[in-house]
Amino acid sequence: MNAKYIFGILAISALSFTSCGKKTGGCARGEKAVVKNYTAESDTCGILFQLEDGTKLEPTNLSNFQDIDYTHGALVWVSYKPASGASTCGMGDIVEMKCISEREY
Repeated sequence: MNAKYIFGILAISALSFTSCGKKTGGCARGEKAVVKNYTAESDTCGILFQLEDGTKLEPTNLSNFQDIDYTHGALVWVSYKPASGASTCGMGDIVEMKCISEREY
């Protein structure tokens, strides 16, 4: 009888962990963002991410995330941490991306 309860608790725990990841696209503490691609318009600005509150993020390590659609207007989940360094664009906060994943809406 105890084995059934333990199995049930483990199953519920597993489901709750996987469902949380789906809400943020697998990014821990992910935030909704929109890709802003300025590579065609500017020599100094490239890919930026705009959060729902309007904050723009200037990533320093996009080469670590090559399987992402960086088309202007693409929807993504992002998690990041502040980074030091000089802005090449001057449009956003300098950040190091910890996770980027595509989202549907």
